[in-house]
Amino acid sequence: MKKLFILSLLFSSVHCVKSQTIDEAKTHFYYERYASAADVLRSVIAKGDPSPDAYYWLGEIFLKKGRLDSARKALMDGAGYVMSKGYSKKDAPLVYIGWSHFLLDSGNTNARADMESVLEETRYKNPEALLAAARANIEGKNGDVAWAIELLEKAIKRDRKNPEIYTVLGDAYSKQLDGGNAIKNYDEALEVNASFAEAMYRKGKIYKSQNNPAIYMDRFNKAYAIDSTYPPLLYELYSFYYFRDVVKAKKYLDKFISNSDPSPEKDYMKTDLMYVSKKYEGAIDGAKSIITAEADKAQPRLYKMIAYSYAALGDSVQALESMNRYFDKEDPSEFVAKDFELKAKLLEKTSVDKTASIEWYKKALAAQSDINEKLGYMKTLADLQKDLGNRDREAAWRGEIYKTTSNPSNLVIYKWGLALYSNQNYTKADSVFAIYQEKYPEQIYGYLWRARCNALIDSSMKLGLAVPHYVKLIEVASKDSVKNKSIIMKAYDYLGGYEATITKNFQASLGYFENLLVLDPENSDAQKNTELLRKWIEQGKGNGVTTNN
Repeated sequence: MKKLFILSLLFSSVHCVKSQTIDEAKTHFYYERYASAADVLRSVIAKGDPSPDAYYWLGEIFLKKGRLDSARKALMDGAGYVMSKGYSKKDAPLVYIGWSHFLLDSGNTNARADMESVLEETRYKNPEALLAAARANIEGKNGDVAWAIELLEKAIKRDRKNPEIYTVLGDAYSKQLDGGNAIKNYDEALEVNASFAEAMYRKGKIYKSQNNPAIYMDRFNKAYAIDSTYPPLLYELYSFYYFRDVVKAKKYLDKFISNSDPSPEKDYMKTDLMYVSKKYEGAIDGAKSIITAEADKAQPRLYKMIAYSYAALGDSVQALESMNRYFDKEDPSEFVAKDFELKAKLLEKTSVDKTASIEWYKKALAAQSDINEKLGYMKTLADLQKDLGNRDREAAWRGEIYKTTSNPSNLVIYKWGLALYSNQNYTKADSVFAIYQEKYPEQIYGYLWRARCNALIDSSMKLGLAVPHYVKLIEVASKDSVKNKSIIMKAYDYLGGYEATITKNFQASLGYFENLLVLDPENSDAQKNTELLRKWIEQGKGNGVTTNN
């Protein structure tokens, strides 16, 4: 009897150690330290005579990572083990449910039936098996979320004190976009165990999906007060502050790294934060270290980060070199408009010839969907064409800017018209300045440039095309004759010349030149013209002129 008692104690002790070890793996799993969990489980299995659940949890880890082949091997090993030990589906339900989960993710149509057969063996009374089956259907690619909810309701009746069941039920409702019931079950989890940080974190995720920062950050902060080591939460806090407060972002990143499994991705995150913190030298060093360590496996975006960092430091040559490497290594489907823009800017700075830069700005424009960004590229292209002296192409881009802008400003119209005028396309320029004149009737520029365009179209003055525009120009410009003095004088001069040479109305011509002299009494040309016109009028010359003779 004493011997049997000692054996019983020994068996209990061994079972306790195993349970604690698997519990350690489950703790890692909860904290999403999947590599650590897998190491623990492999250790359990390697010891021999493991708990069947070790195979289940190892399979779940591989399924989480999408490694179907590894999951299949782990679960088949588990199936072989339980069969060799004579475990029934009732004795070791998790291994069988894990296999059904694998089938579900593999698209096997028998997965549901297999899972039901396991649950039937347990008579739907094992809450852990019900939870595992429900989780498989919520997370599985081909799962039935509605059935998962039914299973979880059964699990709750068997284990009302397990916060995980309520949390997974909240996840199921969340997947059905039923935020109200999701929140309700997360709250139930917290009532059962106020220290279950995952439930509060999940509440925050619901509000995040609704784009409500004030509420979701309140929930995230409450979750942090519950458990400041929960990695998924730390990652969310880091991400929130990434573009808002780099000091806080670094705080949460450091905690995230210290509480999660080591991985190369952490080095990327540290380097990214260096960049957004404007610690460009550190970002360059970090990116280069990763490239050295990972060689061809390094993400091409590192070269882009190096390029941006060098550009920020004013080293356009090295920036362009890194950007060229990025374009060589990255999949073209990953290129975005800003990539093309950066290369265009670097080429603009490092080469006297702007034509290559123009081509890259065109690529940026083609890749951009935001209207304001597109307009920015169009303006840059127009300015570059102007710098190259190609006013025709400049005018074409100015026209595109006008068409793309929802409410074009006076400057947009003015630059378009001026480019056309400079390209000697006076007729088109006149039509553009007509738009300006109609939209901004109190400003002088529409009248001024229409007058100039028509004066060049009708260079002999015979048609008088510029006359009405100069007349209206004088009317509008005279509201501030001091500011617009030179413009008004030129208008008087043109009209005086037109009346003298075309209509022969010397009296009208004299009036224009006299008005010019009021503004500029020392104008020698106007003085000569008035003297000559008065003489002609006295002699009875000109149309519509009467004399006393």
